[in-house]
Amino acid sequence: MSIRGIDVSSNQGKPDWTKVKKSAVEFAILRILNRKGKDPSFEYNYNGCAAAGIRRGVYRFSYALTVSQANKEAGEVVEALAGRKLEMGVWLDLEWNRQRALGSAKVKEIASAWMEVIRDAGYECNIYCNTDWYKNICSGLNAKYWIARYPADDNGTIKKELRPNMGETGWQYSSKGRVPGISGNVDMDLWYGPITEWIVESTDILLWDTEAVRSLQEALNADGIRDTNDRELKVDGIRGDMTNSAVERVLLKAGIFDQSKGKYSVGSTGQAVKWLQMRLNTVVGDKITELLGSGLHPDGKFGADTRLAVGLFQESRGLKMDYIVGTNTVTELIRV
Repeated sequence: MSIRGIDVSSNQGKPDWTKVKKSAVEFAILRILNRKGKDPSFEYNYNGCAAAGIRRGVYRFSYALTVSQANKEAGEVVEALAGRKLEMGVWLDLEWNRQRALGSAKVKEIASAWMEVIRDAGYECNIYCNTDWYKNICSGLNAKYWIARYPADDNGTIKKELRPNMGETGWQYSSKGRVPGISGNVDMDLWYGPITEWIVESTDILLWDTEAVRSLQEALNADGIRDTNDRELKVDGIRGDMTNSAVERVLLKAGIFDQSKGKYSVGSTGQAVKWLQMRLNTVVGDKITELLGSGLHPDGKFGADTRLAVGLFQESRGLKMDYIVGTNTVTELIRV
């Protein structure tokens, strides 16, 4: 069993990822950094793949000639990822001639250090190379291999007799593929089983409203709700691990029931409540108006009307109707 994918960088411009997905491309390995910094196309590609339901991995071409340089390169990848989700892991691209000249033992030492940094950050990390590098330089490491091999007369088609058959997880079979939604040539790949080790089913790829996530990050920062490292969130519209850790600290609810007024008093206040009110208006505004006669006034105060709107939303999404906004309710509010 195999599935079809591509690997891309800024050389491919800005792909139309919806068209790419319709052409039966199931995954994309994205260049995350080059020597000058973040690949100019990375953010666009990462978010575009998510919106189209395409599984994502990242790669970086390594210029490290020492373990120290390897640690720095890999650390920059971790920093650029900023905790965001990858379905296909991180790939160390080994193909630089000056690295090869160091010899197999030194390259393996560099590669092992590089991968260790990525794995310590919680990501899968493995190796991309060609057949020459695999045979003579970097085989035998604690890693899976994505191996490049294509013919001299490469025209973008698969020549099955050229499959490396070296126990590889993936095969880059062409550098001259053509895919709808991408202008010009693109690298083509096949991924082999066991697929379940690497790839989640498409129904498990949760798509998020980028602007909703961005405004939530701003609201959490304003209210002093920090990530697991007690740092402010990066406002990037990406629901990565750091944003998730902050969301897990959210607990918004109304105050006690006021017998004299016959309704719940104001409880939680702040920018996160204001975000909640605005998001409820966006997602279930018609139902709120039908129930209350108008949409919520985004005043940042969790009172009786906001409580009722939360219950209405929870019922519409099959959540427990506890009228309290925690992790599950916030997650549903930012889902596309």
